[in-house]
Amino acid sequence: MTGAPPKKEVVLILGDTPQYLVEHANFPELPIVITGSVIEKACFDHGIPTSLLKRLPSILDNPKGLFKSASFHVKGAAVVLTIEVHQSSPIIIPVHPNKQMGRGKFYNVVASVYAKEGPNPEVKWTREGLLLWKK
Repeated sequence: MTGAPPKKEVVLILGDTPQYLVEHANFPELPIVITGSVIEKACFDHGIPTSLLKRLPSILDNPKGLFKSASFHVKGAAVVLTIEVHQSSPIIIPVHPNKQMGRGKFYNVVASVYAKEGPNPEVKWTREGLLLWKK
């Protein structure tokens, strides 16, 4: 084996996967988690306040809408559009379903948390047919 050995990833359980992800995006009923590296990236690269990250479970439980991911990198991925904003841009949370982490445990995983800059993503994604559910 070359290079450094794999680093253990801190996994923080946020709770049960919200029902709208199960019903409208076909996510399995697994715990939803976020990793330490995603939290670090959200804070230091995307400027998301830690006060917002501490409220992630309730933010995920009360979204504005749910969209299919336009990315083809992860099968079945979805994007949660929140009611939260950062610097006038809506906060979005991409989520990956049924991902194995650690020794055989599977979770639904928050892949990122960031403010979506540019034109209103809700209008654009709805027009593109990506809307799965709206509150």
